[in-house]
Amino acid sequence: QYFCEAYLNLFNSKGIRADPQDAGGEYRSALGVPGGMSNPVVDVVAEYAGFKGMQVEEGKGNEPDSLKQRLIYVYDSDQFPFYPAEFYHQYHNDFQDKPYGREYNDLRFKAQDRGTLSISKCPGDKKLI
Repeated sequence: QYFCEAYLNLFNSKGIRADPQDAGGEYRSALGVPGGMSNPVVDVVAEYAGFKGMQVEEGKGNEPDSLKQRLIYVYDSDQFPFYPAEFYHQYHNDFQDKPYGREYNDLRFKAQDRGTLSISKCPGDKKLI
């Protein structure tokens, strides 16, 4: 329940996410859970999403951006495993608010040391290679 509340708090009262400057399918609102739509947590997410006029829909892969559609794509994480985004894009400051601080920003290096995050071959990471 706490996760559902925290996740849905990423959207404003109208169900729109706080980063409208970021557009494209890579920014669609998504949730990956084992079993996808059959996972019981989806019912809880759908209930909380409904409070903001949002809906959940099965993600099939390669969906477009869901900005202003008030839609969350739910993916079966067994079929669509998690892949972290570019290294440079992890633990960075939000552009909507004050900086989170160096301690937060440096979490990317701790994740790299643990082996859970690495520099990718994506364009944004080229300067780090």
